[in-house]
Amino acid sequence: MMKESSGNLTLMMASHGFVHVLFVSLAVILPLIRLEFGLSYTQIGVFTFGLGVIAAVASIPMGFISDRVNKLRLISSMFLLVAIVASFFMVVKSLTFVLLLLSFLWLCLSIFHPSSMAYLSSRYPSKRGEIFGLYELGGSLGMIVAPVIAVWVASTWGWKSVYGAYVLPAVFVALLTYKIAAHEVPSHQNGQSSLGGEFLQGLKGILAHRRLKFIFLITGLSAVIFGAASLYLPIYMIDVHGFDVPQAGYILTLFFVGGAAGRLVGGKSSDRWPRNRVMGLSFLLMIPFLILLSLARGTFILVVLSFAVGFTSQMIMPVVTALIGDNAEREIGLSYGMQSLVGFGFAAISRLVAGILADLWGIPAIFWLLAGVSFLGVGCSFLALKPND
Repeated sequence: MMKESSGNLTLMMASHGFVHVLFVSLAVILPLIRLEFGLSYTQIGVFTFGLGVIAAVASIPMGFISDRVNKLRLISSMFLLVAIVASFFMVVKSLTFVLLLLSFLWLCLSIFHPSSMAYLSSRYPSKRGEIFGLYELGGSLGMIVAPVIAVWVASTWGWKSVYGAYVLPAVFVALLTYKIAAHEVPSHQNGQSSLGGEFLQGLKGILAHRRLKFIFLITGLSAVIFGAASLYLPIYMIDVHGFDVPQAGYILTLFFVGGAAGRLVGGKSSDRWPRNRVMGLSFLLMIPFLILLSLARGTFILVVLSFAVGFTSQMIMPVVTALIGDNAEREIGLSYGMQSLVGFGFAAISRLVAGILADLWGIPAIFWLLAGVSFLGVGCSFLALKPND
């Protein structure tokens, strides 16, 4: 049984990594899309904002559905849909077609996070911090390899081939997930009330939960920082510091390496110390790193600061996810759907605002904005949340 449990966790980690490969690849090829279609920073912000809204809004019904069906089979179906959508990227010719395909892809990917987090939270209730640290580590490893894969494929066959390269891996992950899904049982079975009634009742319970509201706020602040930093960091390195596309992709990889270490440290730390204090310390340490990143010159210092921002920003993610599992009552899938809604939504807004800010005052201003958001995160973590028992 322990071997089976370990195998399921490993598959969820690998699946999470693959999902983030799909997400992060956009940040790597976006400078090439910008050049081909002549996009401004504001247009990039609008472009990515639309994708974020799609993923955010879809997360709520996906989380609700995940509590009422076999979560692993739902995830398996998602990867099959991803394979179908990704196969069409090879024939893309217009910006409209690019946006349409990415919209369908982001819609499919909205299934994964609420379903997988609800599955793990229910399966490992006694050590959520550690489990979600490992789960987030899987996501970070995907982020680490994504720029390398995307740069290599784009430089060899062009950026249109990047998502096409993920078709066969998506089918493979879908089959593996389906194979282990037989013994997974839905959290809720339909009773006498309608699905609409259950949805509204569950949503009302989540929104009335005082501590969950603050947890979702911290999720949003963290998403603002990570969403804007991960998207604009490669463009910042290219446009301000004169790096070429592969070099900027490698800097982004180091940012995600820091994130991988941060997620593991944050998850383990939150099982030993009050979770809100771990989050507050992460936000506090991030402030000087963000400010210095906007001012620094020289490859070495930029590498160190990119790693440091990735580390501190991602310490927060497993802590927030574990806290939701600690506080959610019945609709755990819907609660994680709300987390995804807030995360994707705030990240989407941050990319739009950051794009406008970059056009007005230059890209370095983005990092000053994020430092201010991090300061708000310190206050929310230390003042709004009570320490763990």
